[in-house]
Amino acid sequence: MKRVSTLLIIAALFAVPLTAQSGYTVGINVGMPVIGGDYYADSGMDPVFGVVIGTPFGLPLGPFNVGVNIGLESANGLTGVFGILNASVMETAQGPISVFGGVGLLEGLGLIGGVSLDYAIPNQPIVIKPYVRANITTGAAGGEPTGWIQLGAMVSYAL
Repeated sequence: MKRVSTLLIIAALFAVPLTAQSGYTVGINVGMPVIGGDYYADSGMDPVFGVVIGTPFGLPLGPFNVGVNIGLESANGLTGVFGILNASVMETAQGPISVFGGVGLLEGLGLIGGVSLDYAIPNQPIVIKPYVRANITTGAAGGEPTGWIQLGAMVSYAL
């Protein structure tokens, strides 16, 4: 719980300077591992808590507009920070389906990848993103890669 409190304090410090910026979002991420590698499963399959900061920056890549985001989270005693790229790949009546991937530090080199559905709350600056995500880290198991697959949701607020 101490790591979650520290994580929220750091997130608040990031969010304050962003409040005057157009196009940024700040959100929370809550996930639950459903499949774990040996090290991760043996140390307990605790919930994942994090903060996601969306930026207005992006780059066109063929038919996709790739967005740039930053994530900070605590997962089963591991703390990580990621740079994340995401792109909408299909439009549905509920909202776009996006794929995302990232690289960062998660007690070593960390990689993430997944898919989400972006559901905008009508007439509100809030987006709910249920997702499935795969995570890999090289630092948790004495240098041996380990990972997990999680289901979760991000709730973001447009600043």
